[in-house]
Parts: sequence; structure tokens; C-alpha cells
Amino acid sequence: MRKITLFLLLSLSFLIAGDVVDDFITKQSEVESTLLDANLSTKEIKSIKKSQKVDYQEFFLRCASNQELCVQNKNPYKFIINRLKLKEELKKSSKVDQLLLGQYLLKNSIRGTLKEVLTHTNSKSKHFFEDKVYETISKHFSETKIIDTNKFHIDDLNSSIESEREIIDNVKIYMALLNVANTFSSNLVDNSPNIYRTATLSKSKIISSLNKINETNFGKKANSYLVNINFDLAKVTLLLSVIILILLVQIIVKYIVDYALRYYKLRADDIEYIQTHITNIFNYITTLLIFHLIFIINLGIDIESINISKLFAVLYVILTALLIYRIANTIFFLKSERMKSSKVLKNEVLNLIIKVINALIIIVAIIIILKLFGVDLTALLSGLGIAGAAVAFAAKDSIANIFGSISILVGNVFEQGDWIETSDVDGTVVEIGLRASTIRTFDNALISIPNSELANKGIKNWSRRRIGRRIKMSIGVTYESNFSDIKNAVEDIRSMLQEHAGIANEHTSFDDPNREARLVSIEDFKGIKRTTLVYLDEFADSSINILIYCFSRSVVWSEWLEVKEDVMYKIADILERNHLEFAYPAITVHQASESNREEIPKR
Repeated sequence: MRKITLFLLLSLSFLIAGDVVDDFITKQSEVESTLLDANLSTKEIKSIKKSQKVDYQEFFLRCASNQELCVQNKNPYKFIINRLKLKEELKKSSKVDQLLLGQYLLKNSIRGTLKEVLTHTNSKSKHFFEDKVYETISKHFSETKIIDTNKFHIDDLNSSIESEREIIDNVKIYMALLNVANTFSSNLVDNSPNIYRTATLSKSKIISSLNKINETNFGKKANSYLVNINFDLAKVTLLLSVIILILLVQIIVKYIVDYALRYYKLRADDIEYIQTHITNIFNYITTLLIFHLIFIINLGIDIESINISKLFAVLYVILTALLIYRIANTIFFLKSERMKSSKVLKNEVLNLIIKVINALIIIVAIIIILKLFGVDLTALLSGLGIAGAAVAFAAKDSIANIFGSISILVGNVFEQGDWIETSDVDGTVVEIGLRASTIRTFDNALISIPNSELANKGIKNWSRRRIGRRIKMSIGVTYESNFSDIKNAVEDIRSMLQEHAGIANEHTSFDDPNREARLVSIEDFKGIKRTTLVYLDEFADSSINILIYCFSRSVVWSEWLEVKEDVMYKIADILERNHLEFAYPAITVHQASESNREEIPKR
């Protein structure tokens, strides 16, 4: 019986000689046997598994690109499996036969799984293919009966008895194959996206058409020279076609961009900037694509080319992010003048939007790059959540400033160009940033103040005035003045201010284009002051004072000064007409006469 089993094995060895799948399974069985060695260190196990992972990737890509090599219509295990099953049914199988049957059933499941998975690469959807991979693995390995190796237990693992030694060896082989099946399944799932892409590419009509070039007489002759540089005529044709296509695309894009820029009548320096800083980045991306194709065509579809493609993908992401970044900022720059005049969007909000968009572009690019390198983003974000608490504590001032900027913008406390005054600074707001706001003082110094401080301070916003910039003065006339003249002068000044074109009064109207539902005084909310007061105010030490309190129509400083100057000239005219003189600080000394002087008694 042993001779018959040996004969079957020899016959099978001839059947599967040169079989790619069986050779791979045998190689991986040896690897798993090595991993079962208890004397290996953790470093050695890690190194073997890393090499094993690369072997699986290369094997799957090889099968996906050349399916005929890995998928055979004849099953080389069918004959011996049937014979071993027949012996089992006839109850003539030995323990070694049972173990052999288990080994070939595992190999058959691996082969069957691979064959069915490769047939599913014809699927139109990658997601459908990946679902079929899970389904196929589950189906094939659920049909394979797992042998309980405990019933083949032999106490002396170093037994010199030939029959026992044979059982021990076959148990080890079965255990190794069982591990191969598990490792094969997990790696098949991990590599399913690459398998699908490679198979789809290898089946394309372009590839098959190019392969026909190599079959021509000219192709065979040219390939005899090109083979030394790992090229053939089909690869050279494909490469030249793609290079010509990319160069044409570059020319067309440059022409379209140039035509569009001139159509919108942009300035010459803007056109030059866009061509050098934006169009050139597109040219860099397409040129990089040429070098990428040279590497892929030269290396073929294998694990090395995939690793190189990842590096190229990182460069694509960086250049594309830079391209989007510059396009977004250029659009904002070109539209900035129109946006500045918008009554809906404020300049500081636009600046904040630009910064947020730029930050999002960088964050998305980093996430894509991490994803390309297989980083588990869920675990990374979880780790960042834990570290975030520590970072937040360390950067609490920066976070407070960010919320301060949000508070200023949402509360509409001030905006760019406003004249504000605090206890420490007085000037015009240049920019409201995420961390701090910059203010240009009236002595032309630039001051940066953290937003958290501004949000918690009392701020005078002198620019939030629609009508009315205050004019307040006290006019002093001499005590020698006639009170009827003073009364007439007060009435004349009051009339003059009521009729003055530059002074706001109760008849001054205002237009409010925005309709806001607020239960507040509109005049106080919008900054409208139309009070006019002219009264005899006080008897001072050196003068009789007339209070003048009014507001100019304009809040612009230069226009306010002009109105104030004109009012002062008119007041001077009114005083002169009413025979009144301006008083100035003076002391009047009255000296008593000799006749009225009393004699002071001597003591």
C-alpha cells in the first residue's frame, strides 16, 4: 500500500511540475514551517513576515497581469484527491493518507479560491469585486474539513520508528498548510484593490493592441536591441504616444488660459503671474506623469512599481494642493477690490475665509498622503484626541485668541478701517487675524494686540457714526456786555445753527438700506445725533459763558473741521453785530478814594 501511495505522489509531481501556484504554495509552506519554530526571536519573525508579505503582493500581481499562468483548466490535485477519498470510503486509508488528503484539500481550496477571484476581475465595479473576494474565501474554506491533529498525537516527537516519523512530518506539513491558507486569505483581501486594477489594465484593448506590435517582424528585430534596457517596441510606442499627448495637453491648456485671461482684460503683470505660478505647476504635474510612466513601463506591474507609484502619488498630491492653493488665492486677489466694496461681506470675514480655505487645503493634502502610506486615520485621530487635551492646555492662550477673534467678528465690535480707542491704544484697525488684531496708531506705529484682550476690553469705536460728530464750545463774553445784546446773540447763534447746511438738526433725515429687527433705539444703534443746544450757561470768574452744543452732518474729520471753522467765523460775526466782545481771563482791581478811606486806630 505504501508503494501505491508513493507511486501516486510521483505521478502527481510530474503533473504539477512547473505549476506557478503549487510552487508558491510549497514555498509558503516552508515559510510557515519556519515560523512555527519556537526558537525564532521576535525580530526574526517580524523580518520573515515582512518578506512574506512582499512575496504575496508580487504573486498576486503576477497572477492578475497574466491570469493564464495561474489559472489552469485542469486541476492537478483532482486525481490524487479522488484516490485518497476512495481509500477513505473503503476504510483502507492510513493516518498518513488522512493527513495527505487534508493537505491536498487545503491546496485545492487555495487554488480554487484564487481561480474564482481572478474570474471576478471582470466585474464592472471594484466594490463588487471586493465583496466577491470575501464571499469566495468564505465559500471555499468553509467547504474544507479541518483535521483534528490531536488524534495523530505521538508522545515521542523524536521517534526513530519510520511510520511514526512519517506521521509527525505530515502533521507538521498539514499545520504549515493550514497557516498558509489563513495567511493567503488575509493577504488576498488586503491586495484585492491592486489585483482588480492590475487585471483591468492587463485586459485593456490598448495593451493587447500594443502587444501585436511586438509580434511583427520589425517588432521582433527592434526588441532584440531594446531588451538590454528592459524595453520593447510596444513600451516605446506607448511611452512616446503618452508624451506627445501630454505635451499637446500642456499647449492647449496654456492657450485656453491665456485666451481666458485676455478675454477678461486682466493686467499684463497679473497674466504673467498666473502663467508662471499656476500654469507652470500644471506643467510640472504632467511632466512628472511622464517620468512616472517611464518607471512603470520599465519596471512592469510588480510590488516595486507600486511602491514607486506611492512616492509619485505623494508628489501629485503636493503639487495639486499647491495648484489649488494658488488658484484660490489668485481668485481672491483678483476679486479683492470688488469684494472690498461689498456691503454683505466684510473684509475681515473674507480674510478669515481665505485662511480657513488655505488651512483646509493643507489638512486634506496631509490626510491623503497619510492614507497613501496606509496610516490608520481612525487610530491616528484617536491618538490626536488624547494629545489634543495636552496641546489645548499648552496652547490655551492661542485658543483664547481664536475665540476672541470669533467673538469680535460675530459681535461686530469693529472691522477693518475702523477708528477705535481703548485704554492703551488709539488708531485705525488694519487687520483682524486669528490670533491678534493689528492697529495703526495716529503717529504711524503698528501695534499688534491679542484678540482675547480686545474682546475683554471696553472699546470706543469712533467709526460707528452715521450722522453727527460733536461740536462743543463755551463762548465767554465780558461782564460789561448788555444782557439784551447777549440774549439777541444767543437767538442769532441758535438760528444760524438751525439753518447751517453742515449742522445736523431734527429735520435731518437718513437712509438705512438694511432692515434689522432690533428692539433698540435706531438712532443710538446707528450712531445718529441731531441735538442742537445754545444757552446762556454760567457766570464765570472772568466771563459770561454761552454753551454751544451741536453735531455736524458729516463724521469725516476733515469735513467736520471745515464745518466747525465756518461755525466759529459765523459766531464771531454774530457777537460783533450785537456789540459783544470775547472775554479773556482778567482781574479788575477797584481802588478806594482817600475820602472814603477809614482811619485805622492805632493801638
